[in-house]
Amino acid sequence: MITRIIHEEAELQSIAHEVLATLTPKNAAQVIGLTGDLGAGKTTFTKTLARALHIADSVTSPTFVIMKSYPVSGHPFLTTLTHIDAYRIESDDEMRVLGFGELLADPKRLVVVEWPERIQNVMPEDCYPISLTITKGNERVVTYGS
Repeated sequence: MITRIIHEEAELQSIAHEVLATLTPKNAAQVIGLTGDLGAGKTTFTKTLARALHIADSVTSPTFVIMKSYPVSGHPFLTTLTHIDAYRIESDDEMRVLGFGELLADPKRLVVVEWPERIQNVMPEDCYPISLTITKGNERVVTYGS
């Protein structure tokens, strides 16, 4: 695991690029699990990741719609970023209804899940963990990697 202390949002950019560099093609979706308290920067990290993937759309929190997908262009093997906020999910069955299994089966998809601990029974074992912790002021501790 790598731990970095950041003081401003721009510092997330290098972390996003590092995370993307670890991804290699496989037979299923790439999945990133973002943990952290409210306001820790989970959605901000996803926006930064989207910029690194050259996504032109404005990425917003899917808190009330649960899931949003964005087309990826220019990546060697990813074509879609799907952003899921599992905070309001109350059962694994809700993820089935959303087609989570089909999303996970798509090898050209990057799935970023905020609050993965809420759906831990359906999260893949090889999920890439990223934890964001508020320490003081704008300072965050970001822990990531396997």
